[in-house]
Order: sequence, then structure tokens, then C-alpha cells
Amino acid sequence: MTVVTGRHRRPASPALQGAVVVACWLVVLAAAPRARTAGAVHDVALFVHLGAMVAGFGAVLLVDWFGLLWLAGRRTFADVLRTAQGAHVPIWAGFAGLLVSGLFLGLPADLKSVAVLVVGLNGVYAGRLLHELSRHPEPPRALLARSAAVTVLSQLAWWTALVLGYLTSRPG
Repeated sequence: MTVVTGRHRRPASPALQGAVVVACWLVVLAAAPRARTAGAVHDVALFVHLGAMVAGFGAVLLVDWFGLLWLAGRRTFADVLRTAQGAHVPIWAGFAGLLVSGLFLGLPADLKSVAVLVVGLNGVYAGRLLHELSRHPEPPRALLARSAAVTVLSQLAWWTALVLGYLTSRPG
């Protein structure tokens, strides 16, 4: 079934998207130390933060899983592209949720915050790469190599943010 929704808007340039990611990240770093909370507000922010991590990183893991299934010959390249396109909104919603909830958790300006920035900027590049990959029935080797690098960097950045977030949230 095909649904016609009208004309598609042209996406913003990767440079503009990257600038928005950096600007949002800087706002969180500047505002978070002044927005430390306790009690119910902290608990709600933590719940939103965890939910955003599940949504964003969970969608990333799903896309990467389909990529591995394609490499194993158990899915088509088109399956991987459809999965990545479908996961686009949950990934970015999760990322945005992490930034907003981080405002109320006192997001530390350390390696974790750098990992969050890498997640965002790498996500912008991954979106551009997805657009390029979508133009090919079978991906050229150069695009596959770039995809592998983006995937590895994505996993390293998400896991770094997750582990450091866990370690810095523990009392003591």
C-alpha cells in the first residue's frame, strides 16, 4: 500500500543539522549545572532519561542487528535500509530526550558529555550516509567501509555514555 502525503521537504544540510546538535549540547552544558534538582523532579527526569536511552539506543541496536543479519545473508540490504529509515525518529527522539532530561540531572561536563556529542554528530553523518546508501541496490565498498566506521563509532559513543552515566549516578 502506498500513501501519498504530498511533496516532501528537502532535509536541512548536514552542516546545519550538526550545528543544531552542537548548539543543543552547549545549551545543556551551560544550563545543567544551574538546573540540579532533587526529589520528584529528579525522579521524573531520571525516568525520562532512562526511557530516552531505551528508545534511542534500542533503535540503534535494532538497526545494527539488521546490518549483522544482512552480513550473515539472513536479510536483504533493502531490509536494513527500511529498518534504519523506520528507526530514524525513535533514535532522534531518544537523543533529544536524553538532552532535555539531562538538564535536570546535572549533566557532567566530562567524557560522558563528549560521548553524547559524538552520538549526535555521528547520527547526523549516519543520516547522510543512509541517504547515499538508499540510492544503490547493492552498496559500493566505499560506502560499506564508511557505514562500518559509523557503526563502530556509534556503538562506542552510546556504550561510553551509558557506562559513564551509570558510574557517575551511583552514590559515593
